[in-house]
This record gives sequence, structure tokens and C-alpha cells, in this order.
Amino acid sequence: MNLSKDEIFTMLDNPLIQQVLFEVMEEDVVGFDVLNVLIDSNEVTDDEISRQLEVKLNNIRRILYKLYEARLVDYNREKDEETNWYTYTWKPSLEKLPALVVKKMKNILDELKKQLSTEENGMFFYCMGCELKFTFEDAMDMGFRCPQCGGVLHEYDNKKDMATIKEQIAYIEDEFNQNPLFFKY
Repeated sequence: MNLSKDEIFTMLDNPLIQQVLFEVMEEDVVGFDVLNVLIDSNEVTDDEISRQLEVKLNNIRRILYKLYEARLVDYNREKDEETNWYTYTWKPSLEKLPALVVKKMKNILDELKKQLSTEENGMFFYCMGCELKFTFEDAMDMGFRCPQCGGVLHEYDNKKDMATIKEQIAYIEDEFNQNPLFFKY
């Protein structure tokens, strides 16, 4: 499936896709600029990207390698016969991005559901001074005293935590059920 530039940019506006890309690029926002150059150019060398964005070549290459590891870009390598140096021409391969997002979001969804189960079935204690939360078992092992400040641990009402987790689960599930990007995954 080949996507048009408009379809790709629409896809990149999705917050779930942005979050996954941000993680893939190890939270380097320059990666989004690199992606924009790749999408606009369709094929471009790492050196051209570096010059266009005025970013060090090593940083551009690091981002490109991260995107390549996620299979979101491809490259062609050509050898210059005079210098014996290789030139890498990069191109976007973002057709696989929705599947990658679904895979990562399913893992996050599983973790959120486990966390929700723990919150629903557990009893928690809290240190007001250090703002640390402990399970009942951990609090009991510490004699209901905070290990950092020695303060008394108080029973913690985790209703807000559970509501937040439920909202996150609902958001991800709604996105999967309503966004056509994710229908076939």
C-alpha cells in the first residue's frame, strides 16, 4: 500500500502515532523534522537532510537508524568509485506505521489493564511528605513508616488513579475502534 503525502501527514497528526514515533526516535523531536524532509523529498541523502535542517550529521544518522530499526524508512547504498565512499539515500516506508502503533498500544493496553486490576484489588498507603505510594504488603513490611523520611504512611484512596487508568484504556480502545487507520490490525 502506497500512501499519498496527504494521507501520511494526516496519519502523523494522530496522537497515538506521534507518541509511538517519539518513542522510536528516543524522544528526539528533530526526528519529526527528519520525517517531514523524507516525506517531502521522497528520497534524500542523510547529508542533504543534515544541511537542510542544520543539524549535525551524526544526529540525523542516529534518527535514521532508529527509524530503520522500526522499519519505517529504507535506504539505497551506492559506492562512489572515485572516493570509495558510500552514499546512503533514504526514503520513507511509513505504510507499516499503523501496525507498529497497534502492536505497541496493545502492549500498553495490557499493562494498563494489569495496573487497573492491581489498583482495584489492592490496598495502598501513601507518604504525604515524600508523595510515595506503597502496597499494603510493602507498607506493612516497613512498619507503616516511609523509608525516605520516616513519616507515618496513611491509607491511600486510589479512586482517582483508577479513573485515570480507565480513561486511558477507553481512549486507546476508542481509537482502535473508531480510527480507520487501525481497522485492519
